[in-house]
Amino acid sequence: MALTVRDADPADAVDVARLLGQLGYPAEPDAVTARLERLAIVGDRVVVAEVGEEVIGLAHLHVTPTLEYDRPAAKIGALVVDEARRGEGIGRALVDALDAEARARGCVLLFLTTSARRTDAHEFYRRVGLEETGRRFTKNLV
Repeated sequence: MALTVRDADPADAVDVARLLGQLGYPAEPDAVTARLERLAIVGDRVVVAEVGEEVIGLAHLHVTPTLEYDRPAAKIGALVVDEARRGEGIGRALVDALDAEARARGCVLLFLTTSARRTDAHEFYRRVGLEETGRRFTKNLV
């Protein structure tokens, strides 16, 4: 069956919650539905990859104006492929979809942040054309 990348919708909440759990961010489907609604309001895009009717990956794109550039920047927020389906080109298809969306919105760059411990993911990011350029510092607020 062919791989399809499409916009996520509330009916995908159970699958999105499952995938977020695999990424290390457990969530209940009701919370996912609310998050999808909030993201849509601010113009973010969440896409899912599916084969047949099985959702096997997801990605989130956030576009924002910047002070540093005259054009907006696009951040990949979440990106995950089902553990059982990795290595099949699904992640690349998701990144390609977000890359196309970022370009269509006139973004100057596409970036993501990642945990230092996700070394397997770092190799994937390099393979899809992302370049390591810095470090991330965080402070939990809750």
